[in-house]
Amino acid sequence: MTTNRTFRVLVALSLASAAGRKKLNGVHRFLSEGYDWDMELIRVEGDLTAEALTSASRSRFDGMLIGIAGKCELRTLHADTESPTVFIDELSASTIERLPLCVFVNDNAKEIAQSAAKHLLSCPGIRSFGFVPTRVPSSWSQDRQTAFAAALQKSGRSLAIYDGHGDSREALGKWLLGLEKPSAVLAAFDDRAHDVLEACRTYGIDIPGQLSVLGIGNDEPICEMSVPALSSVAVDFEREGYIAARELQAMMLRHRIPAKRTILCGVKEVVFRASTSAIKTPAALVQRAKEFIDQHALEGITASDVVARLHVSRSLADLRFREVTGTSILEAILARRLDEVKRLLRETNLRISEIAARCGYRDANYLKNLFKKRTGMSMREWRAQSAPQEVIKKQLQRLTAC
Repeated sequence: MTTNRTFRVLVALSLASAAGRKKLNGVHRFLSEGYDWDMELIRVEGDLTAEALTSASRSRFDGMLIGIAGKCELRTLHADTESPTVFIDELSASTIERLPLCVFVNDNAKEIAQSAAKHLLSCPGIRSFGFVPTRVPSSWSQDRQTAFAAALQKSGRSLAIYDGHGDSREALGKWLLGLEKPSAVLAAFDDRAHDVLEACRTYGIDIPGQLSVLGIGNDEPICEMSVPALSSVAVDFEREGYIAARELQAMMLRHRIPAKRTILCGVKEVVFRASTSAIKTPAALVQRAKEFIDQHALEGITASDVVARLHVSRSLADLRFREVTGTSILEAILARRLDEVKRLLRETNLRISEIAARCGYRDANYLKNLFKKRTGMSMREWRAQSAPQEVIKKQLQRLTAC
């Protein structure tokens, strides 16, 4: 349900990282569903100064969405203004207790660790596992380390922790040499995994023959440009931004704090690249294909894009996918798109041309014809039958205005 009211919102997200940019994409995706914010954006951590916060206090924002580390000053500001506020990536128990009027959205360290463990345990012949934390100690790195150790422990495996500090490639390389081979290493995030790859090159450690390396975050420029290309756990940062915006909108609109104050977002997929050597069983191969389709079908991907991600031939991918699912890769892409088309028809008042663009169709007429062929009714007829009355009313108002 949309509202015509415009809210003034302060958003602080670091756009220097892929995670921050994806979270901002999530905010924009929420707003594109019919919500209106007059948004002031702080893009760099250094810009979140006392002066900026004082100015924000005078500006009387209706709400704040904060995803930049080092937020002590902001906590003080919030105590004075009591503006509805959503924090991203701030889940310490002490902060949650100290700020009872706030909501906290974060990635799910347990789910990240379980996905990483599942992927690395599928690598053939692995004898030992390691974790490389951030260069400077951080709570989120520690959370991922603890969760990864727990996930491995369930499979009877232990975890070696790199306890070096700073950027010493020599210390990291010697630690990697000491792991029993073949080994598998999870790094706290992709940039740190890149450090592992560079240390391996320096010390002659073969990847993935002797060491499989997995990052977290799927920062595509880093992952694709690494040598070899870096496998990574793709955290659903965009969903974090979407949910944070959704919760803040509800708080500003209803003038109350929701009962659920902490929300965790999970993993999109594990993106398989050359730095890990996971076994390509039919089930594992198809699972990766389905995960990729689920996350990227709305971007206009083709079956060839799915096959390229699997690192196998087109004929083998088609054969395995049909064996396991009973349908084709192309049909799976189409089904995912049409499911989203139906959701948008049912839950929003977006124009059909907008829905087509969101679901990977350049030609709205093509989608209209396809939809009618698949469902036996036009998109307008399907919406009239399936959508709540308030959505239909909004759509009629927009048509009348045109």
